[in-house]
Amino acid sequence: MTLTPEKRERFEELHSALINDITDEMGIEDNVIPGTRIRPVWSTEPTVGTAHTAQRVDIGYEEGGDDEDEDRDAEDIDFFQYLEATDEGDFVVMAAPKDTEVGLWGELLSTIVQENGATGALIDGPTRDSTMIEEHEFPVWSDGHSAIESFGRVSFREWDVPVEVHDVTIAPGDVIFADYQSIAVIEPDIVDEVLERGEEELETENQVRSDIRDGDSVFEVWDRYGTL
Repeated sequence: MTLTPEKRERFEELHSALINDITDEMGIEDNVIPGTRIRPVWSTEPTVGTAHTAQRVDIGYEEGGDDEDEDRDAEDIDFFQYLEATDEGDFVVMAAPKDTEVGLWGELLSTIVQENGATGALIDGPTRDSTMIEEHEFPVWSDGHSAIESFGRVSFREWDVPVEVHDVTIAPGDVIFADYQSIAVIEPDIVDEVLERGEEELETENQVRSDIRDGDSVFEVWDRYGTL
């Protein structure tokens, strides 16, 4: 298991800027979704989990025949299976067409995955019932809010496949770190290195802050630690 509860708790002591600095140093690019478009639905502490991915796609909003009804029933079953497959420590990741304006996620869906042990959700589109999501204190990051119903407008294509959110590719099993300013995606094989280096960098940051507050000059701090 790549992300044990103990590692998740350690990650939650870090912040996304620190993780971005470390992955930059490791030569890893395009793994951070900035909080310019996708933001937390409500104020929350850092949230960490393992990506449980899904892809939504556009459909026309018209009454269909029997074949279309059967296709929709199959899509609903796939979606229900995806929700039920959510496991302890999962981070729901739902990709969708660009500029989606329908509510892709709501309070009842949050309740389902929360009860199954999900730590949070990253939704590449708006949420509905956002105030109720906040009342349940389920951490969700989304692209705004919308009261528009998704049924008949956006369908469920597939799950447990690589998806793309805001130009960042997310594969099933990737570690998702989300806080108030960004979302970082960490591949499983570098989790331990990022965590260890992150804790070292956090200790240095804390020492720099302490020295500055003790009256040391910028030059002294820079010479001592090589960072600000």
